[in-house]
Amino acid sequence: MSMVAPKGRYARLEKIRLLEGSAFAGNMARDLMYLRRLDADRMLYNFRKAFGIQTDAEPLGGWESPDGLLRGHSTGHFLSALAIAVSATGDAELAEKLAYTVHELRVMQLMSKGDPAAFVTSCTPEDTDQEKWSRDPSVWGEGYLSAYPPDQFALLEQFTPYAKIWAPYYTLHKIVAGLLEAAERTGNTEALDCARGIGDWVYARLGALTPERRKRMWSLYIAGEYGGMNESMARLALLTGEGKYLEAARMFDNENIFPSLAEGEDSFHGLHANQHIPQIMGAMLEYEASGETRYRRVARSFFDHALRHHMYAIGGVGQGERFGEPDVLAKRIKGGTNCETCATYNLLKLARELYAFDPENAELMDYAERALFNHILASQDPREPETNAVTYMLPIGPGAEKEYSDDWHSFTCCHGTGMENHVKYPDTALFDAGETVYLNQFVPAEYGDDGFSVRVDVSFPTGEGRITVKGSRAVTLKLRIPPWCLSDPFFAEGLVTAGRYAVLRHESGAEQIIGVRFAYRTRLEFTPDLTDDGHRLAALCYGPFVMVTSDPSKEYLTLAADAHAEPLTDRFGLSFSGRDFVPIYEVHGMPYHTYFKIE
Repeated sequence: MSMVAPKGRYARLEKIRLLEGSAFAGNMARDLMYLRRLDADRMLYNFRKAFGIQTDAEPLGGWESPDGLLRGHSTGHFLSALAIAVSATGDAELAEKLAYTVHELRVMQLMSKGDPAAFVTSCTPEDTDQEKWSRDPSVWGEGYLSAYPPDQFALLEQFTPYAKIWAPYYTLHKIVAGLLEAAERTGNTEALDCARGIGDWVYARLGALTPERRKRMWSLYIAGEYGGMNESMARLALLTGEGKYLEAARMFDNENIFPSLAEGEDSFHGLHANQHIPQIMGAMLEYEASGETRYRRVARSFFDHALRHHMYAIGGVGQGERFGEPDVLAKRIKGGTNCETCATYNLLKLARELYAFDPENAELMDYAERALFNHILASQDPREPETNAVTYMLPIGPGAEKEYSDDWHSFTCCHGTGMENHVKYPDTALFDAGETVYLNQFVPAEYGDDGFSVRVDVSFPTGEGRITVKGSRAVTLKLRIPPWCLSDPFFAEGLVTAGRYAVLRHESGAEQIIGVRFAYRTRLEFTPDLTDDGHRLAALCYGPFVMVTSDPSKEYLTLAADAHAEPLTDRFGLSFSGRDFVPIYEVHGMPYHTYFKIE
């Protein structure tokens, strides 16, 4: 292994405290309440049933129902969310719940015996009856752990299509990702042992297959979806220094799209969006673990194409979970099935990883701000104080209305990522590159790390206040200047502008105050194409916010391009073209419009 180190690191969540009163703090509080309410034994129900262990817990619903083919994936997200929440809050109750869940999973994993490559299912692609699945962990292979026996994996190797099977490696990725979060964020050695066991099983099982068979498997729509298994295997290699896990990561390389992406081509249009974005995140981890630059080219090319040719104004992508043709957006907005929240979750992870190797690239953090403020923040329903009700799709069509999951009966992929999203808002805000520290997001919070602290007292959403810098460490502080500003937003003695950053030298022991005033610019962001009836569409933006207006009509509303925008007097928002507009994160329980025909 020839590892490549990032150019710094992000401020650790345990060193960050969200300031009270913002929408971010409110969403985080609801998520934390939900994680406290979630019963670990219910999250373990399907695992115990698979391993033949008696349980009195109630099963869950949605994709976690006892006969669901994707059961167990939410338990992986549960682990991740708990680990992130413990890191961000130090909450002892959540820490105990995390340790209990990891231990119970490890106990079951140790029941799996035998050669991973030797397991054979009694089923066929024509007959996948779950009643015929194995009930004997002694033949599942050492290290195996999932909420169902390994029959789905064996059936995938026979190219069984979706929906006779459903993405077994996707579920496995969520589990191992959660274990690695627990190991990295909380130092849980049992979680690392459990993750290594899964890695060993994967290495043995896939290593017995030819590259051609694996390539065909990963080409299968949804059945072959493997989430970010290459990411988790590469991360395991980085944590342990063991090259076999990097070899396992390479076994998931999608040779149908990686080579062309490395050459700068858009080879993913028409494909399932969230099936492929995690693979690209995996490519970046493979770059970090191997030093092979082609993996970084794959990730950079994918991200550039996605942002420039596939992204809607809120930072989301896709219609009906699929990427369309490049620059074809207006024709794909109607219908309410745009912008899967999981896809934005994964694009944010990718932007974060890319930036760690390119910290002067403010455009990556521009995207992070757009997606965080307009999709992730908007994806939770704030009307229930103890519920983390979140969106699957975040619709942007005319007259769309957000639909939310419930606590127990509608577990989906986006309910799973939704457990994580709202406890890690500031995780891209502060990047420490040693002599230079970058402040990229202006989420109201206090960041203290290694003799240097930054407090962002900037009102949200109005964007005024101050940033306080102090500490014993001398650094150069760089503050990202958002592209939507009407004027320089920061003012302090000694502050200079260099490209996309305002630069301030902080000397040891000093306390410096930086004034902040974000002068928001109103603008229309147009789609690159026309609707079927020949109209251009645009979203109305005000500073970093995508603004929406309430209206039940299922036809596009029309705005006057030359209308004058006036701030609302009773709340944050705009009056424009005879209508009131508010940020998309504020709209709940009513139909709204995000895109408009422009006169």
